Amino acid sequence: MKVLVVDDSRSDRKVIRYNLEWHGCHVVEAANGKQGLEVAAAESPDLIISDCLMPVMDGFRFLHELKKFQALRKIPFIFYSAIYTGSREAELAAALGATAFLEKPMRPDELWDAVGRLLAADLASEREAAPRPMHEEEFLRDYSQVVATRLEEKVRELTEENESLLRLNGELERRVVERTAQLESANRDLEMFSYSVSHDLRAPLRHLEGFSQALTEEYATRLNTIGNDYLDRIRRSTRRMADMLDAILELSRSVRGKLTRQDVDLTALAGEITGQLRRSQPKRTVEFHVMEGMVARGDARLLRVVLEHLIGNAWKFTQPKEHPVVEFFPTEWDGHSAFAVRDNGTGFDMAYAEKLFSPFQRMHSQEEFPGRGIGLAIVKRIVSRHGGKVKIEAELGRGATVTFTV
Repeated sequence: MKVLVVDDSRSDRKVIRYNLEWHGCHVVEAANGKQGLEVAAAESPDLIISDCLMPVMDGFRFLHELKKFQALRKIPFIFYSAIYTGSREAELAAALGATAFLEKPMRPDELWDAVGRLLAADLASEREAAPRPMHEEEFLRDYSQVVATRLEEKVRELTEENESLLRLNGELERRVVERTAQLESANRDLEMFSYSVSHDLRAPLRHLEGFSQALTEEYATRLNTIGNDYLDRIRRSTRRMADMLDAILELSRSVRGKLTRQDVDLTALAGEITGQLRRSQPKRTVEFHVMEGMVARGDARLLRVVLEHLIGNAWKFTQPKEHPVVEFFPTEWDGHSAFAVRDNGTGFDMAYAEKLFSPFQRMHSQEEFPGRGIGLAIVKRIVSRHGGKVKIEAELGRGATVTFTV
């Protein structure tokens, strides 16, 4: 038996073909009704199994056109569809002369059994004369009703889905507002905590520093060397704690306030910062190379803080070098415009690079290179606020390069 399978789904055609070929049928295929007419005229199949919803020409129009051909109108025609499955569709199919209307999906054995029963019933009826073709006006009327009904159902489904999505979107927006409010509250609490810690601890630190100084000035002669050393350690630790409190405040300020974006002349900012560094240590000779025309879109105040820390670090860590060089230039990172500060200073082991962006993490001792260990943490927070990223690359004894985007 030769069977024509008409379906726009290649996978559905394949499943049906394998099933029918397993039972000894010869199967030919078409992807839509128009192709189906051409294949039917050329192959004269013994059975046609067709989907309903297809491009170019759907199953109903295909059957309607097929019945116009005297040589093809007696071919048994079975609809096999997952979309048009209502009673109106079945009535239209019967009116057009379809043998049956089957609903997808069916197991291969179920489909084969159903086809067999339908063909047997069709042969038993001994229909010598095929039903007359439906008039075009009649077909268009019934076909339009089926399509309109299906469209109405689809509109209802889409409306319900849209209403569900709107409800879900409203719920998500409400949750976003709640989470935003919670985050803002947490940030305010954190700012208040940082402010309280940094300010409230200053009073006992001042007292500690004051009494330590008084002991040093009034009782130093009564203390032995060990006692004076202890006092000196207390005073150094007090000053270190005061520096750390200042650093906490600075770190807190770096993530506060409104971000005002504008075009910022980074070349001019770098020139001002290098000038300040030269004036702070006029006896030092550092070779600066700052590229012209570097402009970034961001907050001018915060970008100045970024460059102050990066160029300041390069200035500091090139001190041991006989010919220190600091460069600031544009570059690219993952296809995006970026900027980099490079020096030929002491560098460091890259195994510990990531921890440098955390507060109070240092690679060198306070005696070797004084500092608070907060600069790169501030840089990372400011760059992140701008939607950018930052990385550091270094080699021990040969310097470091910090690259950032904004």
